Amino acid sequence: MRRIATPGWPLALRIATIAIMSGAARDVHAQRNGRSRSARVQPEARADFVGARAPAAHVGVGFSVPASTYVRLGLVVAGGQAWSNGNAMAAGRVDGLVRFVVDPLREFRWAPYGSGGLGAIYDGDEHWRGVLIGALGIEGPAVGRMMPAFEVGFGGGARFGVVVRRAMPGRR
Repeated sequence: MRRIATPGWPLALRIATIAIMSGAARDVHAQRNGRSRSARVQPEARADFVGARAPAAHVGVGFSVPASTYVRLGLVVAGGQAWSNGNAMAAGRVDGLVRFVVDPLREFRWAPYGSGGLGAIYDGDEHWRGVLIGALGIEGPAVGRMMPAFEVGFGGGARFGVVVRRAMPGRR
């Protein structure tokens, strides 16, 4: 199997990723032991356009966990392609987010939320750089086990995203 070279991750991102993943592992372990934490981890899939200095299209995965009734903590890892000076290059990002949910108990079909956090963006021209992230979104009604959401915000440039999250019973 041929190994593909990847850019080095800054040490702080490595540590944050390990810390968040170990918390998710505890939730999975609790589920297996019969403790009722099945609705704690909320995975998501997403597609985003980031209008940075080198515009990029990303497809990513992430997860969030409730910190309180209204607050979710999450991590997103995404990769794709960026364009600069007529050249296409590999691109990616890692985002650590805090999401404030206005309607946590799904009393309305559609509900707004705000999120913010820190991230790191990679593209072939500028390599890794840190960014401050802010976004406004709206989550829709659950369709089966999935819940759609749409976001607009900033983080290295304008961001537009479409998100599908696992619907949690009776919660957003």
